[in-house]
Amino acid sequence: MSYAVIRRRPAARGEAEADGGTPFVIEESAAHLVALASRLFTRALQERLGRYGVSVAQWSMLLLLWEEEGLSQKELSRRQQIEEPTAARTLQRMERDGLIRRIQDGEDNRRRRVVLTERGRELCGELVPAALEVDALATHGLSGDEKRRLLSLLGYIVARLG
Repeated sequence: MSYAVIRRRPAARGEAEADGGTPFVIEESAAHLVALASRLFTRALQERLGRYGVSVAQWSMLLLLWEEEGLSQKELSRRQQIEEPTAARTLQRMERDGLIRRIQDGEDNRRRRVVLTERGRELCGELVPAALEVDALATHGLSGDEKRRLLSLLGYIVARLG
């Protein structure tokens, strides 16, 4: 079967393209729209976090550590759904930037736990408002019910693909 990528759906909705292929309508692709929204969210968030010397990847780690300190690198990578080497590089930068420390696990000397430094803890009060600003910008004009529905649908997608 052939596919035709088109910007807008042809006038006869649901009909195959002239060559018999199935149209792929960009504006109707959840994957395309979510990926685009993700890039735009990331850009807006990075503009704000960058003022504090924090990247979006570091922000994601900080969120988990503000919620539960003392997680291992493996636990952090699993919760973020990223590869361990990626988590390791992010944590190395965070350690270099004075946001975290790694300490020996009391039960397993091979494992190290990630804890926040004082600076890492203090950034919560500055970074959370920046993230809330991006959320507010993105959802401006949506009702409370629409925002809840959006979050529900996104949660559904994450659960299906995760």
